Amino acid sequence: MSSILLIYGLMAVIPGLLLLFIGIFGAGADVDADIDMDIDADVDFDVDAGDLGGPGALSVKLILLFLVGFGASGYMGVYFSWPLHHVLCGLIGGGAIWFLGYQLLKLLYDQQASSQVRLRSFIGKEGRVVVPIPKDGGTGEIEATNEAAGQSKYFIARAADPKKEYEKGAFVTIKSVSGKTAVVE
Repeated sequence: MSSILLIYGLMAVIPGLLLLFIGIFGAGADVDADIDMDIDADVDFDVDAGDLGGPGALSVKLILLFLVGFGASGYMGVYFSWPLHHVLCGLIGGGAIWFLGYQLLKLLYDQQASSQVRLRSFIGKEGRVVVPIPKDGGTGEIEATNEAAGQSKYFIARAADPKKEYEKGAFVTIKSVSGKTAVVE
């Protein structure tokens, strides 16, 4: 066996075994983070890495897939004496396997669901007062439902017009959400 075949063979087998290990034991290095931070000074800061979602083009799994494709295609290029140079065969095979793996991972990422409640999604929705909202800027509580997302949430609420008050059971519209407080009318 020539040394070039051994090198290509190892380039296919070792990353393949690492992928198998990652698949069985879940030792992937992919990270996903969801951060929602509310500060009492009516500042709302939302970061959702899930919206950027999907696999990274240079994730560990995809690099290993490229190496498996590169090694296997390069091995076949040398073994079968293909007219293309074996490095070019490896690059084409590695690129094809990387692309297929990326598309598969992207499909799997797209299938994920989130139960995260986005407070801004309630703006413009109707809510029902459960604790009366007094006038002069006092706060009460409302329950609002975002039917599109299938989520229901209780908000501390205050009137947009400080001269108005809302009794229990009244229906209001959410004009804005700041922190965990909804401004209603």
